[in-house]
Amino acid sequence: MSETKIKRRQRQVDVTLTSVAASATTLRLDDMAGAVISLPTLSTSASSLQLYGSTTEDGTYGRVYGADGSAADITLTPSSTLPTIYSLPDALFALPFVRVVSGDTHTESVTGTVAFKS
Repeated sequence: MSETKIKRRQRQVDVTLTSVAASATTLRLDDMAGAVISLPTLSTSASSLQLYGSTTEDGTYGRVYGADGSAADITLTPSSTLPTIYSLPDALFALPFVRVVSGDTHTESVTGTVAFKS
């Protein structure tokens, strides 16, 4: 007897990082359980990505914080020779809509790919 395999849904969204939350790409997380963001090679001075969320797509986006009160940012360890991949923080997945924002000028206008799994 063969086992039935349960397949996860996945999707990818390209994002161009900006330093302004209002102009960042809106990511829909309401049916996703996890995600990573892939970034190309970067200046080693790049430091962070900030995460903003909202309960409605066209609502006001606020900075996301974890239960411990610290910002749910992604601290970058960039490489000028290899692309890097970072997990999106768990705190985001309680929100249906999220935006990834450049934390410094070294990541502005960089195009990354967010890969989601449900």
